Amino acid sequence: MNELYGHLGASLYVPATHKSLDSILNEGCHTARSLIICTEDAVIDSEVTWAVRRLIKALKTAPLDVPFLRFVRPRSPLVLQQIIASPEAMARIDGVVVPKFDAETAPAWQVVLEMAPTLAIMPTLETLALFRDSTTDALLEAIQALSNPVIALRIGANDLLGAIGLKRQSGQTIYDTPLRGTLERIITTFRPAGYELAAPVCDLIDETDTLSREITQDIAWGFYAKTCIHPSQIDVVEAHFTHALSRQKAQADALLHSDTAVFRHDGQMMEQTCHATWARRISSLNVNATS
Repeated sequence: MNELYGHLGASLYVPATHKSLDSILNEGCHTARSLIICTEDAVIDSEVTWAVRRLIKALKTAPLDVPFLRFVRPRSPLVLQQIIASPEAMARIDGVVVPKFDAETAPAWQVVLEMAPTLAIMPTLETLALFRDSTTDALLEAIQALSNPVIALRIGANDLLGAIGLKRQSGQTIYDTPLRGTLERIITTFRPAGYELAAPVCDLIDETDTLSREITQDIAWGFYAKTCIHPSQIDVVEAHFTHALSRQKAQADALLHSDTAVFRHDGQMMEQTCHATWARRISSLNVNATS
């Protein structure tokens, strides 16, 4: 597990066109542990050139050391190349989020990423490739071919829903949509290969109850990072993470410090053979999240 995964928490997406971009890069936004400055879908075509120049300028003057993580989501390999070409900007980001990554787009991204082989990345899984086992396997191979450190794989649920002509409706968690099976495929393909995953955004901004139900299911499926699109979502997500990790940490510690193959703890069976990988993962997440 990349050590930064445990620090992501609720990652807040911020358009590079945001009127308060400079202060957000300098001071953060609300309680977000990580920020993702977006030059892709959050920026209209006519403003891309201006937004990228503005972002690079803002990064150059931002403080080097801040108590939160800063990432950039470049619109294209060309935009990424522009960012890499600025050492001052690069010194102030913790990595990049690569949009719409799959086996077809991988070569173009890889050429540019090789210019900065230590740059940490988070490829976003959000294309039609996720709907078939064969193309999902090809996507896994494309990620494994990258030399850059991978913090996590993010999931672009809105793009995936859009690909099948849907928009989530009021009261629906992402697990109530046809993407449930796609999420299952993503988990069973990429997590056994060693990749952590960030849960997709809940775009029902004013529905705290729906967000709470969704994050509960996220945690049950092993997601410990999640995309947020509004500051009001951050504390809700982080509260669920804190509560769940506190409870699971006790279970993990009991397993890791026991020399018994199978035992009962807090009403559950704990088995070294089956649960040791989970316990080590939870222990690592707790250390990272609270350090």
